[in-house]
Order: sequence, then structure tokens, then C-alpha cells
Amino acid sequence: MCRDFGFLFWTLTYPILLAVFFNIAFSGLLNIEMEDISVGVDAENPILSILEEIDILNVEKISSTEAEKKLNDEAIHAFIDRDFNILVKTSGIEQTIVKEIVEQIKQIGKLNRPIESYDFTKNYVSAKTQRGDSIIIAFYSLFAMVSTYGLFAGIETITAIQANLSNIGTRINMTPLKKQNFLLSGAIVSLLLNLLANCILFIFTEFVLKIHIFRDLKYSAVLIAMGNLFGVTLGIFIGASNRGDANVKRIVGIIITLSLSFLSGMMGPWIKVMLDRHVPILARLNPIAIITNGLYRINLLESTKNVGEGIFLLGAYSIILPSISYVFLRRQSYDSI
Repeated sequence: MCRDFGFLFWTLTYPILLAVFFNIAFSGLLNIEMEDISVGVDAENPILSILEEIDILNVEKISSTEAEKKLNDEAIHAFIDRDFNILVKTSGIEQTIVKEIVEQIKQIGKLNRPIESYDFTKNYVSAKTQRGDSIIIAFYSLFAMVSTYGLFAGIETITAIQANLSNIGTRINMTPLKKQNFLLSGAIVSLLLNLLANCILFIFTEFVLKIHIFRDLKYSAVLIAMGNLFGVTLGIFIGASNRGDANVKRIVGIIITLSLSFLSGMMGPWIKVMLDRHVPILARLNPIAIITNGLYRINLLESTKNVGEGIFLLGAYSIILPSISYVFLRRQSYDSI
């Protein structure tokens, strides 16, 4: 397996490349600094003095005629006339903020409260926020996905004992050697190899990218190890359930893992939110979602609630899949070897 290019790429090289791409993409998003918003305001606007007191706004007194030219030249983000109407050239976060500020001022006016008494710089809500970071959550999804990449080693194990795909398989089927013994030893080696690949990925993210994502290493390691066990047994199931060659089986494995990752929200959080709302049972049964949610709860929420349920489900999958695979292997026969 260690000399197989496909195995080495998907279990070792591909996760590291993804980690690098994630770090570049998300770091750029997280390091964006919010600059002041340039706003043109009619000189006769009754809330001009209030707008000038808002730190985030860079207010300029201009006429409606000047506003159109400055919007076209992108010198200002928005223009507010004397009737509180907002004129914009493009849509974006700056324009949205201006709209929200004006709407807030309108609501205060409807409450018959003096606008001058409202402090826009003060936060009237005291909130305790849990430490969270979108780049860290993305890396939890990455670790959840690659922990199941033991399936590639599982596929190689099955391919090695199939007489129509491997010379070793031909020899095994001609001897009284029991397949289950070879299968068990192959599964153990596959599990250890993928755990080693996960450790390399952890060392890379921790010491090269300097992203510290695991606060509770003990529970995280148990969850990732169960993910690895599930991945190996999934690979054994894929390999035993069809007679395609190793490349076909790898493609099937890639499609399954990418689909499960997509449904767990790795490609976009809106997918996970939608499924949690309409099909919550899917998130509870999806093995990659189980690992992602477990790592999030353990390390960010500092809670082990429902983690035991996730480990139990992964363990159940790891028993059911090889049992079905053994049935497939027993039914396989060859006209000639």
C-alpha cells in the first residue's frame, strides 16, 4: 500500500494540500479590516449632526447633483437625502450598514424619542460569546473527512485477496489460508497507516500552519480513531461489494466521502442548516457530520454531550459493514485461477 500512488496521494498528500488551501482562503477572509464608510448627506437632512457622530461613517455634505457624480466615481458608498431616502450605485456590506443605521433612526423617530439621546456607539446588550473561529470549524470538517480516508487502504486490502485483481489474491485462494485472518491483519495495518497520516496532518496544522484546533486531545483522538475505523471498514465494504478494479472502487469511495462531506456542511454551512431544519435525522446518521459536530463540541464548546452517541454509531457502522463484506466475500467464486 505504501508504494501505491493513489493511496499515498489521497491519505497523505491531498489532506495537506487541502489544509494549505483552507489556510490561505480563510485567513484572507478573516483578516479583512473594516474601513470607514463614505456617505454623502444632503445639507438639509435633519439627522446630519447625528450621522456625523457615528464613528464608522465618514460624512460629507453634498447636493443631490453632486451625489450622482460621486457615486459614479465611487467616491462615496451611499447618499442620504433630506427625506431619508438612500441612493446607491452598487450593493455591498457598506451600503447595507448605511441602510441599517437609517432604518434604526427611523424606528427611534416612530417611538417619539429624541434621536439626539441615542448613543450609536454604545452596546446595550451584554453578551458572553463562546470562542469560535470559522477557519477552525473548517479544519474540523477537514479532519472528519480525511479520518475516513482509511477506506483507500481498506480497498487495497480487499483487492489483494481477490483472485481476479491480484496475484496475491490468486495464491490466497489456492491455499487453505482463511480469508478472514488476512482481512483482519490487513484492516489493522490499514487503520495504523491512516492514523499515521492523520498524525502527520495534525503536526502540519499545529506546527507549520500554527493553527491550534484541538483543546481536548484525548476525546478528539478517540473520535478521530473511530472515524478511521469506520473509513477502513467502509473501504472493505466497497471493495467486497463489487467486482470492479481498484481504480473503480477508489472512485466510488471518493464519491461517497465527498457526498457525506457535502451533506455535513463542508462546502457551505447553509447546507447543514437546511438539513438540520428539514431532515435532522440525516445529520445524526452521517458519519462525517458526527465527527465534525463531535470535534466542535469537544474543543470549542468544551462539552462531551452526545459524543458518546456519535462514537456508538461509528462503532456500529464499523461492525455492520465488515459483516456484510464477509458475506460478499464468501459468495465470490472463480471458474478458474
